[in-house]
Amino acid sequence: MDYLNFFHRAYEHGPTSGMDTIDGYLEHPTINSPLPFIKYPYPVYYNFNSRGFRGPEWPEDLNEVIWCLGDSFTEGVGVPFKHTWPSILQTKTKKQCINLGINGSSNRLILNIAKQVISEYNPKYMAIMWSYMHRRHKDPWEFIGFDVDASDEDNITEFTNCFNEANKLLANIYNTKVPRADEKDIHTLQPKIYTHTMLDLARDSWHFDYLTAETIVESIISHFSFTNKEKR
Repeated sequence: MDYLNFFHRAYEHGPTSGMDTIDGYLEHPTINSPLPFIKYPYPVYYNFNSRGFRGPEWPEDLNEVIWCLGDSFTEGVGVPFKHTWPSILQTKTKKQCINLGINGSSNRLILNIAKQVISEYNPKYMAIMWSYMHRRHKDPWEFIGFDVDASDEDNITEFTNCFNEANKLLANIYNTKVPRADEKDIHTLQPKIYTHTMLDLARDSWHFDYLTAETIVESIISHFSFTNKEKR
């Protein structure tokens, strides 16, 4: 399976994506009213590259890039691309950051993407924002949904297996999780999983915006011990 080519989103572009629509509020009324969407002060536009990931085309030289994996919180649903944590990380480190976030991604899908990146590129830097424990995918892209029949123990086991496999394949991954995800038993895992608080909201009132992204980025910079020269 090729997990680095999300072809059905290749070259897609537009002002809304996924739940980040007025219709999305009508379909998910528990999220909030349409008012945050209407009043959000920053223009949002989505551009997906030839591989189907949000952002520009990948550079030819991938030796020094930071690979950024996750779900919609990494893709940046509801915010301008420059407000996403991979984009802010690139600005602060001056290192090319590749956004591999996929809206709705399960941890198994994130793991499969990580495995292919590790196998093909032997990366120096990888940051993973793990998703909700109860999401499930079929290979390679079909989203099954939330496994409502799975117990908490099943979900923790699934997440732990994904987490351990990724971190055994590559040392020194920066691991965090989406701020809205369940934290059950994650503090016992090694290496450390960094946790962050939501400090602001995107225009859909569910995802985070640049203030939260900046705290995550500073944590990533500290984890990899990037020098002040690299941060300028």
